[in-house]
Amino acid sequence: MKPATAQLDRALGTWDCALLVIGNMIGTGVFLTTGNVAGALPGGGWILLAWLAGGVFALTGALTYAEMGALFPQAGGHYVYIRETYGRFCGFLDGWIAAVAAFPCCIAFIAMGFARYLSYFYPWCSSDNMLLQAGGFTIHGGHVPALGAVALLTLLNSVGLRLGRDAQNLLTGLKLAALLGMTAVGLLSAGGNTSQVFHWPALPASAWTGFGTALIGVSFAYLGWDAATYVAGECRTPQRTLPRALAAGTLVVTIAYLLFNIALLRLVPVTKMPQLPNVSQEAATITFGPAGNTVLSAAIVLCILGAMNATIICGPRVLYAMAEDAVFFRRFARVHPRFHVPSTAIVAQGIWTGLIILTGSYGSILTAAVSAMLVSSLATAAAIFVLRARRPDMARPYRTWGYPWVPLIFCAGTAGILLNALRGNPTGILWSIGLLTAGVPVYLYARHTARS
Repeated sequence: MKPATAQLDRALGTWDCALLVIGNMIGTGVFLTTGNVAGALPGGGWILLAWLAGGVFALTGALTYAEMGALFPQAGGHYVYIRETYGRFCGFLDGWIAAVAAFPCCIAFIAMGFARYLSYFYPWCSSDNMLLQAGGFTIHGGHVPALGAVALLTLLNSVGLRLGRDAQNLLTGLKLAALLGMTAVGLLSAGGNTSQVFHWPALPASAWTGFGTALIGVSFAYLGWDAATYVAGECRTPQRTLPRALAAGTLVVTIAYLLFNIALLRLVPVTKMPQLPNVSQEAATITFGPAGNTVLSAAIVLCILGAMNATIICGPRVLYAMAEDAVFFRRFARVHPRFHVPSTAIVAQGIWTGLIILTGSYGSILTAAVSAMLVSSLATAAAIFVLRARRPDMARPYRTWGYPWVPLIFCAGTAGILLNALRGNPTGILWSIGLLTAGVPVYLYARHTARS
């Protein structure tokens, strides 16, 4: 018996889901990554190729996940795909890392970034403004807007999917307008150097390693393309909606990123980019003069708010799905009888995120979880091959375009990122195992309670 009789509200259409994907993808990465890419690659053409390759890689993931999303149109995203492919316990481990570490820590990280850029307008919000110190515990000015934003958006999404959806659509529309507006001004402004945009200097053999490093950094700027899979249980026609939304959202972001980087390359010399703390800030100053910092900070604040709200929408659906399957505390499966959202899971995520913000532990937890998250992504992509072999007769409303090459490319790229992460932090896998092990008692308790 399910713990609640109320059902999730299927109120999301194709463009709602596409805007959720776009909103989740566009954060600070596009503004902060190009300088590092320019440090690894010698010319504008190669920099644009890295951004294009990152978009294609994200699209291979989106197309791969689209088949499984249409096959299992339920709330929970890759937790559901892992469960259906590898079993209930593996699904729990995936959901545990996502719901306890990945989502709340990402929200905390985004919230502190929001406070940082807001402090440009309100210096009181700076982390240098100490409000309370007691022993090793500190509350500073940055905590206030970070906690306030998390609380406000958590409340917003607790009182109905439609309100959260409308807020997400508005925030995504504003952030797209800001990004494309800055891009248009950069492309049309006088004095830009168009010759370096598509400059292709010879790439020495040693630079191919740099291209791989640049591609990894760019790939992180594209994260979030799977957002719509978490809300599949609230899509009106998920078998059609998910493939379209995942592909459309990823393509829109790829085009926006390419145009933005063309504008950056037109304004800022490539040779100067690696030495700059923020290439986007330099371009904004060139374009808008003294008001450049204000314009850029306002755009980043909008982008951060949209990404934060999208992440707050997605995370609780994993907790809800786990509780529905009786592998997590069953009260998290409660759907509010009036608002038709997993209210307990949403509020619990907000509280846990607030604690992570106050303790400042989001960086450590994410570092510990990254290996498990990458293994999960690889296992999810590989699931398409397992399911096609094991359950070939299942009705598949959507079949991944370019199969098997598209999912193979995504698997290979994810494996490469995982190996790079392990090389950079060899003990990371041990920390991930520790986090996974910490969840086992919860799984055993939930299963025991379900049997009782």
